[in-house]
Amino acid sequence: MKFALLLTFTVAVAALAQDQVVPAKVAWGDEAPGDGFEIVGGQEAQFGRHRYVVGIKKSPVGETFCGGSLIAPNVVLTAAHCLDGVVPSVVVGTHYLTGFADGELANVTEKIKHPNGTDVGIIILDHNISITQPVAVSFEFVPADVLTWVRGWGNIWHNGPPSRVLKEVSVTTWNNTRASAALNRYRRVTDTMLGAGVEGENSCHGDSGGPLTIEENGTVRLVGVVSWGFKCGLLDTPGIYERVSAARAFIEPYLPN
Repeated sequence: MKFALLLTFTVAVAALAQDQVVPAKVAWGDEAPGDGFEIVGGQEAQFGRHRYVVGIKKSPVGETFCGGSLIAPNVVLTAAHCLDGVVPSVVVGTHYLTGFADGELANVTEKIKHPNGTDVGIIILDHNISITQPVAVSFEFVPADVLTWVRGWGNIWHNGPPSRVLKEVSVTTWNNTRASAALNRYRRVTDTMLGAGVEGENSCHGDSGGPLTIEENGTVRLVGVVSWGFKCGLLDTPGIYERVSAARAFIEPYLPN
């Protein structure tokens, strides 16, 4: 998933040329080619259950390149780096990487990045979505050791192909001290960020912008946005998400009253 397990493509120093810090874009659970390494955990999401998940596309019939979440009838929350370049359309509620037959297609009328460089952004759609309700947004601070979920169509292993269907995986959150120790060699982990993941289970390139949620007692709360990471699902290396709580002043004006 655009865990890019991480996002905004950042390349490590030349001595680490094979080790890339990548923008997140989600997908899981498939066997890696050749070397027998397996991305363990995760599965295809239940069809039609998570329709607030959004696919951002360069053309209506093309592949999703970033994820997002419907947070108001005509508003999508995603990663700011997903808004670079042309973003003409989104599909809400689809299960598939390509096309829009089972979802609702909308054109993008405006895209807004967080003014302070935090990796979150807003997409305004040309009409209210009728196929599903927006996901509940929570501004709670998420501590370590919380079970969360991430969904998307990102690569099914590092540098592998994207998933053709919406996939999901549960990941446990890290405290920022531990996440910083694991990733500061490649990129700084700030207070606006949240690490999550275990070996073989995390978001990946193509999942960027997608939702990180807490799900309990039949409720779903959006608490993070897939942002960036180092490769995908490595041992002792979390994926990084932007905390919704850290961008409250930016996000809240776009929520339904």
